[in-house]
Amino acid sequence: MLTKEEQRDVHLPEHVVLNILCRLPLKSLIRFTCVSKRWRSVIISDPQFANSHFQLAASQLRRNVLISTHPILISKGTLGTTHTMLPSRFHSLDDDFSVRSLTFPSEPNRDIVVMGSCNGLVVFGKFYRHALVPLGQLYCDYYKTLGIWNPSTGFFRNIPSPSLQIGMIKLTDEKKERHMSCVYYGFGQVSASGDYKFVVIPNFGGFMEVQVFSVRTNCWKVVKAPYLSPYRLWSKQWGTYSNGAVHWVSHREPGIFEPSVYAFDLANEEFREMPLPVLSHNEDGMKMTQVRTPVLVGGCLCVMFQDFDECSEFWAMKEYGVPASWVKLFCFNVRDLPVVFAPFFSCYYWDPIFIAEDGTVVIKLHKKKELVRIKCHKEEKPVCTERYGLEEVPGFKCLFDASLYDETLVSVPE
Repeated sequence: MLTKEEQRDVHLPEHVVLNILCRLPLKSLIRFTCVSKRWRSVIISDPQFANSHFQLAASQLRRNVLISTHPILISKGTLGTTHTMLPSRFHSLDDDFSVRSLTFPSEPNRDIVVMGSCNGLVVFGKFYRHALVPLGQLYCDYYKTLGIWNPSTGFFRNIPSPSLQIGMIKLTDEKKERHMSCVYYGFGQVSASGDYKFVVIPNFGGFMEVQVFSVRTNCWKVVKAPYLSPYRLWSKQWGTYSNGAVHWVSHREPGIFEPSVYAFDLANEEFREMPLPVLSHNEDGMKMTQVRTPVLVGGCLCVMFQDFDECSEFWAMKEYGVPASWVKLFCFNVRDLPVVFAPFFSCYYWDPIFIAEDGTVVIKLHKKKELVRIKCHKEEKPVCTERYGLEEVPGFKCLFDASLYDETLVSVPE
């Protein structure tokens, strides 16, 4: 047995130490950053170590929900009621529904919108959703405070605001102001090159164009999208990343448009269209009103079909790009959970944050300002297993949003 003096003289080679560290949980590694400056530098700032840790932990990543709240102070005076937007706040909700506060790394941080997440990196921004482009102006400064953030490590990097000419095709000569009616966006990785790309698609009421930011080159460019129609709206602004592409699904317009999935391939920077599965519930008269693309833990593309106020079906594409591989996972009826949904049964009052193949669904309730976890079984009614609600503060109105992110050490070069 070694004496205390001999134990102090034993030093493991650094590559052995790093090999051990990269197999430890992220929470332990964050604690170990206080051991020494060298350990802190390796754990927080070394991209090679971060990638090794990510690859080894990929199948066991902790997936948390990022909660962003936007408090508004309501003041009543002699001149009327005023609404003052206060700094946004961020929290992380883990598997057991415990919550911890996060420090946002940028100021000012009012009205910050989370716009995408991939491998633990979160893209956020502040921009004008209904920007007005004055007569004769070819540029619109509707992006504000764009950046990339890793909530687990505090890593932060700014994204430069673009100066992209709009109206390239048809609106240059129009004698009127132009309104941006909607913005679609998404974020993901090109696995072959390791580059991350941020996609923004503004809809100016008469045309749509795809604007792509490459993290590696640190620049923006406009990509032609001949198949996009500004008159066929998509169900959600946030696109879902899966298999190297960002996905949106179109609204259903009975007798005019049937919904389909639009996938923007980040490597080729082009769109393709994919058919949705045939609903088994249609035989029973399901009147589909909403189609969403929530995140399926495990990486498969997933879609959720919603009836107006009753049934929701969840499907996964087991072999990406193969329509025949759509598989129904499970379904549930919101009226089987009145304690969760009542009185807001309509599908417009809630959104899925993510789902798992075992029937677990985490849902955001807009009106109630709650997150709930539901367990669905094929032959039984769904059960609510956890719930978390925002605390109401007198004199304040609070908006909130929620999105999925992974706990990783991943960062990107400055």
